[in-house]
Amino acid sequence: MPSAILANRVRAVATVTRRALRVLARRWQRIDRHTRARLELGAVFSLLPLSAAVAALAAAPAALELDKLQQTAIVETVPTPSIVDQVEELLQRQDAFVREARVERGETLATLLARLEVRDEAASKFLRTDPGAQPLVQLAPGRFVQANSAADGRLNWLKVYLGDDADSPDGTARVVTAQPSADGSFQVSEASVALERRIELRSGEVRVSLFGATDDVGVPDSIAQQMVDALESELDFHRDLRRGDSFRIVYEALYAAGEYIRPGRLLAVEFVNDGKRHEAYWYADGSKHGSYYALDGRSMKRAFLRSPLEYTRVSSGFSSSRSHPLFGYDAAHRGVDYAAPSGTKIRSIAAGTVKFAGRQNGYGNVVEIQHDAKHATLYAHLQKIAPGVRPGARIAQGDLVGTVGMTGWATGPHLHFELKVRGAQVNPMKAALPDAKPLPDEELAVFRASAAPLREQLALLERVNVALSSSR
Repeated sequence: MPSAILANRVRAVATVTRRALRVLARRWQRIDRHTRARLELGAVFSLLPLSAAVAALAAAPAALELDKLQQTAIVETVPTPSIVDQVEELLQRQDAFVREARVERGETLATLLARLEVRDEAASKFLRTDPGAQPLVQLAPGRFVQANSAADGRLNWLKVYLGDDADSPDGTARVVTAQPSADGSFQVSEASVALERRIELRSGEVRVSLFGATDDVGVPDSIAQQMVDALESELDFHRDLRRGDSFRIVYEALYAAGEYIRPGRLLAVEFVNDGKRHEAYWYADGSKHGSYYALDGRSMKRAFLRSPLEYTRVSSGFSSSRSHPLFGYDAAHRGVDYAAPSGTKIRSIAAGTVKFAGRQNGYGNVVEIQHDAKHATLYAHLQKIAPGVRPGARIAQGDLVGTVGMTGWATGPHLHFELKVRGAQVNPMKAALPDAKPLPDEELAVFRASAAPLREQLALLERVNVALSSSR
């Protein structure tokens, strides 16, 4: 084929292409930016076959020597849609997109939906106003959210993953879904999804505080708190910490559909404080939540927890005389006040039997638990008493007693906590509390076998840290 003919064909193709692109450009300007973003990738791939054809025609003159060979003409008509037709097809498609996000601190529902590119006023109004949608708009920081929306921003479904307690025995998480029904209204459903447990290893060094050190290496706060709980019988993390103390931990991270949902249980911890090594390993000892033990089978927790709240500060200590915050007179304060936000969970510091649960004068909503013949505890000013907590009910250590409030004579949300020994209030911050029982001899071998792989992982972390230190 003469080169002049090939050149003419190339020019003709180029002219058609320029005209098509001009038409496309005019239509492109009329498309909103969200739809335009969706089409960019598809348009690029749509142009690839045409670009390849132009390149092949342009390269043909360099191969004119092939004309001297014996040629056999094969003619086949292949209908090829124009670029405009291909874009038209893309415009008519109603693609859906799944976007994911984690709730940021201080984020509102409106800003979250904007990040998920949901532009659906009906869905937004439903989520804001319908009582059944409340689990979807309780935006705790870090909560994992998925949204499926059409190209125009209409919501197809919204899923919020609500993690259970970190020691959930069934290994599931709740997923709440909102989606439109056939009549255009919205409905909310709830389901459980299986959680995948993955093992995480972390190590760190204390420079200022324990929680600062755990934050530096990405350890969740709940795992740091479990580390405190596991070693609180041996270490006072408020007074004993030293700059340069180090820790190594092994813990579970829980995933659903390949996405991180929440931390799980601390499995092993090794803490070096002022040169002394402390270790604790979790073991399913037959109790409701399991427990932590040293390698010799000694329990690492007391029979009584030091605090009924996980995250708190003491706002008023135990004293024989103080100025009453409401009435101004001097009076003994026979308990400890813990300042905490309303709704904060309150846990029983030990197993026992509920002695009283109800309203009691200035204490407001109050629960009293008898733990043994000698010890009892009292929890006052509760916002709500937990379901099932009633006189005569058995309660385990760590079970929910109620939530922090300001019922009764209170100037703000807090928990008033009392420890009684033979009926007399004592300072819970200083009282000597009994230890838990060690593992029986017949269980010790089973515990050590379960702890062996955890010890190897802690040792691996130590070797890695030593290698990194020597390479610096």
